[in-house]
Amino acid sequence: MGGRSTGRISAGEGGTLQFTGELSLENNGGFSQIRTEISEGIFADSKGLLMRVKGDGRTYQCDIRSSRARVMAGGYQRVFETKAGEWIEVEIPFDECTFNTFGQRVRNAAPLAPETIESVGITLADKKPGDFALEIDWIRPLGASPKPTSSQSLTTVAQKADLTTLLALVKAAELELPKGARVTIFAPTNAAFAKLPKKQVDFLTSADGKSVLQTILKHHIVGQSLEISAVLDRRRLKTLSGQTLNVDPNKLTINDAQLVATDVAFDSGLVQVIDSVLMPELRTIDALIAADARCSTLRTALDAAGLGPQLGKDNPGPWTLLAPSNKAFAAVPPEALTALLADKSALTAVLAGHVLPTAIRRDEMLSQGSARTLMGDGEVVFALNGGVITVSDARIEVADIEAANGVIHIIDRVLATKKTSPAKIAANTMSPAQRAAVIFELAIERGVPLFNEGDPAACAALYELAINAVLLLGDNSTTKQTGTTLTDALKAGKANADPKESAWIYRRAMDRALQMMQVSQ
Repeated sequence: MGGRSTGRISAGEGGTLQFTGELSLENNGGFSQIRTEISEGIFADSKGLLMRVKGDGRTYQCDIRSSRARVMAGGYQRVFETKAGEWIEVEIPFDECTFNTFGQRVRNAAPLAPETIESVGITLADKKPGDFALEIDWIRPLGASPKPTSSQSLTTVAQKADLTTLLALVKAAELELPKGARVTIFAPTNAAFAKLPKKQVDFLTSADGKSVLQTILKHHIVGQSLEISAVLDRRRLKTLSGQTLNVDPNKLTINDAQLVATDVAFDSGLVQVIDSVLMPELRTIDALIAADARCSTLRTALDAAGLGPQLGKDNPGPWTLLAPSNKAFAAVPPEALTALLADKSALTAVLAGHVLPTAIRRDEMLSQGSARTLMGDGEVVFALNGGVITVSDARIEVADIEAANGVIHIIDRVLATKKTSPAKIAANTMSPAQRAAVIFELAIERGVPLFNEGDPAACAALYELAINAVLLLGDNSTTKQTGTTLTDALKAGKANADPKESAWIYRRAMDRALQMMQVSQ
């Protein structure tokens, strides 16, 4: 997204995809985009693509990227019109797509080769500020017949390709492939599994280890059917575990596992055989920060604010933690840092400005443009400065540290705004009750858009964090009755499996607490 524009995808009725948000022209912005990777070759025999959409009368743009012509911002593009509230079928002929970068057409560019298409995106960039909504029913090749698939089951393939241990573990974990989807499985051989310690295998096949086994197996599955040529064209692949795999096309490795057989077809996709088991990161963000000497000051700050558990095993996220290094905290004036660590509400506000309620990796930052923080003053902005990707002017020292519940980027400065700068906090004279009110008001301001845009889990997590922060302020911030109301809400919200209901439990408690605070002032 450019500037302060927003965009979100959600599931519509009947399995459609909804692309909604608000276009803003602030900060030289004015666009919002969604994109999906596809199996290279799926459009090989096509003349174009066909999609069924219901729009809002605005003009959108189909944005196609090719493995033979990668640019920083752009690709092969063609605009299309929509009719407000009406379903229409839109044709995008490939020979009518022009190659553009940063909004400018590239002269004498080679025509789009359909067999090299690796992703398809839809962009709104009509320079008209305001809300937008586009619903997508399907996208399919135009003028081509679907390729036949193998009729072999995964069981048959596993028995023929020395993959029976994998098959046995899939059955033990009661893991099912996504229904109706085509996938790529990076399948360790029997010998690869035999390398694992017996104690580890015994745990994974026990009742206590079942969920861990499911995570490990999901880490071997990519949610698209990719031939080996398409795999090697990518630096990174996202798996069903939520974490990513690194691809080295020169060594022919996936996370250091060697490819030993490729493009083995089965009825739901392709198997790529490897010689080692791919282990995901099973530690949470909280645990990783606690073990990282580069972030010991951040660890202290998280403990002082009581925020560690929010990034721990009880909150699956996914989250992004923008983690200031020890050197970043050392650059904060000592008196400001001392005041910050002594003020739990202010510390919570600063630290929450480093947490994003979604997982964003470095190669996704520029296309994202900006992102809301969990409970900060505004958004963080991703930009390219001097050839380096920055996060609100902070440089990324270490990127893409995978965690079980998200991703960590170590940055070289403490992010601050006018409301949450350490210097401002050092001079803050608000009473505990006033600080509690500010925390709740800020949480509601950030939480309502999350809930309305289809992410009640992130909203509930934000509200839970705010209530915990207020309770940590102590008795001076709330009356006994208010404290009881908040404590009861935390228990009820955590016990409820429905994130929508949990969000409402927390919100009603915060509204009640704000009313009590006003009465007591």
